[in-house]
Amino acid sequence: MRLAFANIVDKLPKKETKLGKELDYKGSGQFDQVRRRAFLYSKKLNPNDKFQLNLIFPETIGDRNDLRHIPNDYARSSLFTARNKSEPRKTLVREKLFHYNDHVSILYTGIELRAEDDEIVWLQILSYGQRVVLGEPFEFSVKDLVRDVAWSKNGRNYDRARECISRLKANEVLALNSKAYGKSGAISLIQNYTAVNDEEGKPTQYRLWIDPNLIVLFAGNNFTSHSWLIYRNLSPVARRLADYVESHKHPFPLSLVKFWQICGSSDASTTSWRQTVKRACLEIQEAKVVKAARLNSEDQICCICE
Repeated sequence: MRLAFANIVDKLPKKETKLGKELDYKGSGQFDQVRRRAFLYSKKLNPNDKFQLNLIFPETIGDRNDLRHIPNDYARSSLFTARNKSEPRKTLVREKLFHYNDHVSILYTGIELRAEDDEIVWLQILSYGQRVVLGEPFEFSVKDLVRDVAWSKNGRNYDRARECISRLKANEVLALNSKAYGKSGAISLIQNYTAVNDEEGKPTQYRLWIDPNLIVLFAGNNFTSHSWLIYRNLSPVARRLADYVESHKHPFPLSLVKFWQICGSSDASTTSWRQTVKRACLEIQEAKVVKAARLNSEDQICCICE
């Protein structure tokens, strides 16, 4: 039987949102700065310091090169979608994205970002810059980026990497977390970049900056670490499932509908989406992301971690 997921979502209980009032109330830059400083102090971080990502990682992570890191609030949202490659990317303007937690809201402006490419490119770029003070520049080549995300080295993939960088720069992400840092200001996933071009005018070497405010999303160990060799080779849907599972120490069962929303999927067939999810469960199990993963008879994704 085919059933539109949009109809299912419409029937879910609606919670009254105070987002508009919250934005109005927290609109002053002074309030934002006080809230940000209080949050960083609560995490034993001095707001006046300059931060390197690797210096706030716990000792168990240290300088390990085999891990890539994503803020939990991004991992549990539909910031990176898992849609069919043939579907055109949407252009969004202050779109409220789905988030697993009701107390977190993410407003997004820009071209739709996808798990198949934008997500792994961004995590790899963060890895290049994790030993540099946030807000200071670092450099990498397109060839290195393509190699490190495990794409074949060819012209098409070099262009694909350049397009990802452009999308990651041309966006605005505003995260609101009423239980943590409040409004920290809208950021772009890439704050800015300059490039050295080849004879055809295509960038070959990038000099890039990451917004210092990203520290607010990472502070207090509010991030997920993925084993890179495994994670980068997962399919987009399996990658989003790994985001959810690994961002929880003991993940609660995840409903089929909520995972559909996390993926931003446009699959309107319940039967088809079940099969996709079953394949993703098997994939993360075989990759040893989890000890076991399955979709039960109540349409709940259940995972057992090591």
